[in-house]
Amino acid sequence: MKFGPLPPRRFLIFFGVTATLALILWGIYAKTMLFPPVGEGYQLRITQVERGPILDRDGRLLAVTNQLQTATLWKPQVKDPIALVQALAPILGEDPAVLSRRLSAGPDFQFLKRKLSAKELSALQDLKAKGELPGVHLEPEAGRSYPEGSLAAGLLGYVGIDNIGLAGIEYTFNDVLAPAVVGEPEQRTGASVFLTIDSVLQYSVQKIAEEALSLNQASRVNILVVEATTGDLVSWVSAPGFDPNRFSSYSEEVRANAILTRAYEPGSVFKIFSLSTLLDAGVLKASDTFEANGFYERTIASTGEVIRIRDLASYGRLDVAGILEHSSNAGTGYASDKMEPAPFEAGLRRYGFGEVTGISLNGETQGLLKPASTWSARSKPTIAMGQEIGVSALQIVQAATVLANEGTMIRPQVVRKVVSSSGEILVQNGRTEVRQVIQPRTAKMVLEMLRSTVEIGTGKRARVEGYDLAGKTGTAQIRDPKTGRYSDKFYIASVLLYLPAEKPRYIVYLAIENPLGASYLGGQIAAPVGKAVVEKLIQLRGLPKAGEGIVTHSGSAKFEAPPTLVVGDSMPDLSGLAKRGLLPLLNKPGIRVEVRGEGWVVRQTPAPGTPLTEGTLVTVELE
Repeated sequence: MKFGPLPPRRFLIFFGVTATLALILWGIYAKTMLFPPVGEGYQLRITQVERGPILDRDGRLLAVTNQLQTATLWKPQVKDPIALVQALAPILGEDPAVLSRRLSAGPDFQFLKRKLSAKELSALQDLKAKGELPGVHLEPEAGRSYPEGSLAAGLLGYVGIDNIGLAGIEYTFNDVLAPAVVGEPEQRTGASVFLTIDSVLQYSVQKIAEEALSLNQASRVNILVVEATTGDLVSWVSAPGFDPNRFSSYSEEVRANAILTRAYEPGSVFKIFSLSTLLDAGVLKASDTFEANGFYERTIASTGEVIRIRDLASYGRLDVAGILEHSSNAGTGYASDKMEPAPFEAGLRRYGFGEVTGISLNGETQGLLKPASTWSARSKPTIAMGQEIGVSALQIVQAATVLANEGTMIRPQVVRKVVSSSGEILVQNGRTEVRQVIQPRTAKMVLEMLRSTVEIGTGKRARVEGYDLAGKTGTAQIRDPKTGRYSDKFYIASVLLYLPAEKPRYIVYLAIENPLGASYLGGQIAAPVGKAVVEKLIQLRGLPKAGEGIVTHSGSAKFEAPPTLVVGDSMPDLSGLAKRGLLPLLNKPGIRVEVRGEGWVVRQTPAPGTPLTEGTLVTVELE
């Protein structure tokens, strides 16, 4: 028998190194298993992860890291397994037989329970203080707490047992809140994420949503409030909500961030965007009128097919403002006939439909807007009415900013800034203009039409005395997934409001899903909820009534004794002094003082530092 050639020299070297490493690793393993550490002083070292906080726009804590305790077991130190199980089972809330099997079948090192409750920790500490529970150790471990409970939970998200973000801001900004570092330091300090949310307003709007959910026997109520000119979302509410401190106690359906991930047919709110697209293209004029006698009807010449879409009522002949006031399907359908499918689709895409907004959150839906080349004969009028298209609440709010900003679309945002643990601003978000969607004159025209929609149209239940609002209601049918047809039971009622109507400061959008109460119409059930949100905005933000001005003040006032006015000296600085503080300056020899207005000093003549001479007139203006 002949042997083959010897292996190459480099193979022998590789084999030798590999075998040596294997022996070393085997030796380490054998030492650990045969000669484990002993004594009550043995501790497992768990690296602490200091996750950065999440705060609202004013610095109120919404999520914070706290130090919890974890119970671990090192089996080689256990002297009496039966006694140990009998002591641990009632504290940990486990069946003794199940706990015994788990401990006996597991490895030498085990987690008994991660992140103990205060009651569990106290019970274990008491037993250990008595010298009981050998082999059981308490290790510090970082936990996550949400001090405001369910407030903005869908937006905040939550973290898992290992302090890793699983949803919402916690997931999207996980590497910012808990950054990866080189090595294994005992502390990792993450950045702070400041949201655009106003937690005071958020709390009030959340209560409004919960009441609407109950009153209308609905499956969900979503409400967004956005600053019209900045895109800052000051309220993000989805009810029913959940407590992220106990997120595992809720179903995935309840925890789902519906505002971000759910696309649905918007209904008549969408007529704002379809009609403004037609007006901006010049194919539709505000003065054009259409018959709205209870239905839209058109016959396709090539096939003889009759397209018929019903209206809620017969309204007679309507111009564009009338179509919006009555939310006429027929009028909208006939108006859409003035434009070809391709440019109509392009106009809607400029509004951001069919694409994500790009907000700083993972999992955003892009909605559904099919290419015009795939549309059927009835698609264009149906889409114009707000059906056969899928949108998210975020897309509606982003599109709504167009009318409030002279035709320019502003991206909605939920993160205001990110600040490092050393105080350095890493991210500072501001107004982000996406693109010019329609002409300024078109935006102004449609906004004015929407004012009458609230005053005398379907949105009249949203009116607030003394305040001019603009807006639109919507009612959308929902397709039954079992039949593929529209349900005669389930609807989405919605309303979109601008406050105030001229130069809006805030946009409010809300949708009530599957209301089973007295009504399902947006004008009847969504508009009153919108009114409640607007009234809360007015109260908390101090918004003036129509025609009222806003007096601004620096916020500073001087309370020290006022300086004296003496001929031959220089004129002192009186800015910030209250009117009462000016009284000692009156009737000074050789100097006349004239005080105008009420409040605090905002202007003075002569200017500070001017020499005071005999007969000087000092004029002080207050606001």
